[in-house]
Amino acid sequence: MFEGQEHKVSVSTALLLCATTAAATILGCYAAAGWRTDEVEDKLREIDKLVADRYVGELDGQAVADYAAVGYMTGLGDKWSSYIPADQYEAYQLSSQGKGCGIGVTVISGADSIRVNLVYDDSSAAGAGIQKGEYIVGAEGKTVAADGADAVLDAIAGEAGTEVTVSVAETPSGEARELTMERAMVTQKMAWGQMLDGNVGYIRIEYFHDGSAEQFQQTLDDLIAAGAQKLVIDVRHNGGGRVKEMSEMLDPLLPEGTIMTLRTKSGSETVYESDAEMIDLPISVLIDDQSISAAEFFAAALQEYERATLVGTHTTGKGRAQQTFELSDGSALNLSVEEYFTPKGNSLADVGIAPDIEVALTDEQAADFYFLDPQDDPQLQKAVEILG
Repeated sequence: MFEGQEHKVSVSTALLLCATTAAATILGCYAAAGWRTDEVEDKLREIDKLVADRYVGELDGQAVADYAAVGYMTGLGDKWSSYIPADQYEAYQLSSQGKGCGIGVTVISGADSIRVNLVYDDSSAAGAGIQKGEYIVGAEGKTVAADGADAVLDAIAGEAGTEVTVSVAETPSGEARELTMERAMVTQKMAWGQMLDGNVGYIRIEYFHDGSAEQFQQTLDDLIAAGAQKLVIDVRHNGGGRVKEMSEMLDPLLPEGTIMTLRTKSGSETVYESDAEMIDLPISVLIDDQSISAAEFFAAALQEYERATLVGTHTTGKGRAQQTFELSDGSALNLSVEEYFTPKGNSLADVGIAPDIEVALTDEQAADFYFLDPQDDPQLQKAVEILG
């Protein structure tokens, strides 16, 4: 996998950003199905007739259909529901499954730089010696300086089993080394840890995608075996993921009881629960305004059971769970189908959770978030301090 976490956006997001400036019309896709709302049918039929009768340009039916779908989802007024074009759906599925195809790095990309912030274990990038903090300055004859970051990212993408040559340097303008690697299917690095001073085990959860609970449990076991007496769990800049994975991570940290409740439109409920077996270590949890969905509920559950102190800044406030529905043309809808609630029955929708101890990063620290050393991270330092 080769994923950008700052500048690069998914195609579904890009379409949402563009939807207000594009004409949305669709050809014939509503003819047989019947509509739930007359307004939708009437509007699209009227637009379609005008385009068919008067439009002098060429019509790309697939592009029009994609934008019509984006417009429909945008019209719901639910920022968590979205449309996924067919050519992006496979990558979306792989990512949610904790997998991807690429050289095995995650990057922070801007207009004029690509910096590696994660190197996946047992990946081509790891084998080639790429290090966290290094810069990718070019690939396959493209350079960031001449062609831009997106062109280089596109050059690195490709099919498993094919080779790609990437230029890597310690600084954006430093001397580069050329590395030829094979693209391959890789497993995301979603949870990992390290031992900090004072026998404090630090665990970073990057995503709650499939397989993350197994990585978390292995990290937790390793830290405890190494003598960890306290835990700091970091879910800052975590966009969420699977409720099942989150609940499996919480189970060893909580006493017996409810972890989370999901409720459908019809009122039916799914309740996730923890058993009585629990690791009794002091815990602090790091949160911020980019802790979303499962990351928020992970922190909220530990807070409501008084199992952890939350440190950082206020979270986003997402209170709906989505399910992905594949459409007949290979595209998909990511649709909000359930509301979810904390162990005490609270919704976090548009509310989020506040930290017990608020600590903000400076603008400079926030911009360098993924590359802060522990001693330069005031939120982490406070989380360690309160553990005593």
